[in-house]
Parts: sequence; C-alpha cells; structure tokens
Amino acid sequence: MRLLENKLTNIIWPKVVKYGNKILASAPIAMLLTIAIFAYELNENEREAAAALEKQKVVTDNLKTIEQSLSTRHIGIFPDYLTEINKLLAETPLSTQDTSMVIIFEDVLFYGAFYNGVAFKEMIVQLAKLANENKKIMIAYYDNNRSSEGRERRDRMFREVIQESWMKQEDLISLAQERTALVQDPLYLNEVRARRRYATIDSIVCEKYFAIYRDEQRKVFSERRDKILIPFYDQTKNDNKLFLRLDNIKNAYLGKPEKDITFYDIYTMYYEFTEQLKLFFRQHNIETLPLNSYLSMSCWANGGKTLFAFPGRFAADEIGFISHDEHILNYIKTMLHGVLSQSKEKHEED
Repeated sequence: MRLLENKLTNIIWPKVVKYGNKILASAPIAMLLTIAIFAYELNENEREAAAALEKQKVVTDNLKTIEQSLSTRHIGIFPDYLTEINKLLAETPLSTQDTSMVIIFEDVLFYGAFYNGVAFKEMIVQLAKLANENKKIMIAYYDNNRSSEGRERRDRMFREVIQESWMKQEDLISLAQERTALVQDPLYLNEVRARRRYATIDSIVCEKYFAIYRDEQRKVFSERRDKILIPFYDQTKNDNKLFLRLDNIKNAYLGKPEKDITFYDIYTMYYEFTEQLKLFFRQHNIETLPLNSYLSMSCWANGGKTLFAFPGRFAADEIGFISHDEHILNYIKTMLHGVLSQSKEKHEED
C-alpha cells in the first residue's frame, strides 16, 4: 500500500501538476476566445435585428404610401380628426374659382370648441385668413332661426347636443322614459299648447337629469368644465377679440360654483357662441347658411379634398374620413346647390 502511495506521489502527481499548469495558463486565451465568439454572435444578432427592423420599416412605409394613395381613407373618431380639418384648410388653393370654394356643413358653428379648444381656435383663424385672401367660404349649419318653427328645431338640437355630450347613456334612457310619462300627463296636455309641448317637456326633463349628472358625477363634471374653461384668448399673441368674447361667455355660465350650473346655462352658452361666430363670419364675408333639417353628415371641402364625418349614437363619436375622390367632391357641391336652392325658395316665400 505504501509503495502504491509513493508511486502516485512520485510519478503521477508531477504529471497532474504539469498538465494542470498548462490548462490554467491557457485559460485566459480560452476566455478571450469565448468572449470574442460571443461578441461576434451578438453583433450578428444585432445586424439581423437591424435588418429586420429596416425591412419592417420598408413594409410600414409602403403601407403608408398605399394608404395615402387611397382616394378615401379613415382618419379617426371625433375629436381626433379636428387637426386633420386644419391641415385640409391649410392646403386650400388660393384660386377664387367656384371649383375651389371652401364648403363646410356642420351641425353647430362651434364645432369642436368644447372638446379641443386649440384645434377649434386654429380652424376659425384659418377660415378668417382664407376669407381675407378673398377665398369664397360657405358654412351651412343646423340653426334655422327665421321662424318660431325654426327656433324650435334649433332648441331641440341644442338640447340633444347637451344631452349626448354631458349625460351618460343610462341617463338618456331614463330621460326618454321621463319624457314619455310627461307627454301622457293630462296637466301638460291641458296647460301647454300642443305645438310647444315637446319643447317644454324637454326643457323640464333635461334640467332634472342634467342636475343628476352634475351632482352624481362630480369628478367627471369638474374635469369637463375645467377643460372647457381653458382660455382661447392669448394676450401676448394679440389674438382676435372674438376669442376674448367667447372666453367671457364661458366664464359667465361655467365660472360659477358647480352646484349652480344648470342645463339652461349650457344651452344659453351654446346659443351665445353661435351668435358671436355668426357675427364674426359676417364681418369676414364668410357666408353662413342656416339649415331647416338636421345633418346626416358633417364635411369640410377645400376644392381638392373633402373631410367628412358620420355621426354615431352620440354627438361625440363621429367617424371621420378624408377623400380626394372626385365623385365625393361633386356630391358635396350638389348638396350645397340643393341647400342654396331651398334657401332661395324659402326666402321668396317669406
């Protein structure tokens, strides 16, 4: 046994030490080689990833090119497409020919003012700029105020806009049920003239449910009010005084304690906004044409392109599209000619 131990010590161990030292001596080289291989593979992976990203970018760019080349394409939901309206107005040719007339159909003249004030302000500024450059502009909107019947339509439209903009869907259902109940109430049938009955009932019911929304949805109501109260007017930019007047209107009806804000305040604010904008457009030779019937579509045409939006269930979920399709442009012009003909006939009857 002792002889075996001596043999291991004297013969085998020196060899283990010898070759072990060689392995240890070569370890840094092996490590460097491993690192180099790893770095190479990493670099290759990065190159492959970069190539893949570049390929993906090319595909994306191609898709965007195809999308831009489409005659008609989707551009988002209200109020996201308001900025697209301003891009379209900025691209308006300055030719004074009728073919490049700016044609606008809107349900209200303050379109977008209470959802994206910046875009609304830019839209008004651009329209005034185009008008000052002798560009012909016509805005048709739902606001026939020439007769009591027209005022009723406008009043009903304002109420619907307020309901859909400020109330929850379940409140609208309750509102409809409440209206039905009041219509069947003999007191209203006897005391309110039939022609004005629905307007009166709408006003009463709207006040009731607006108050419920205001009190039970305080956080949402406050956020909405604060957003609307953001000023249009910027004194440092020497803005048009129109925006100062609009700010004063907002503050008069929304600047008071929230518990005191009523449905009628919102209605009156909408009405006074409309009157101020009508006056402003008239001063800039922008023709406004009140319509007798509610619009099924809003649109803005600059003579080469048209942006149009179809309303959904509520006032704030319109779906927007932009098009340079000649047939759509001709359709918008046909709509305008039809409205002008009806307006002329109505004027002659009056």
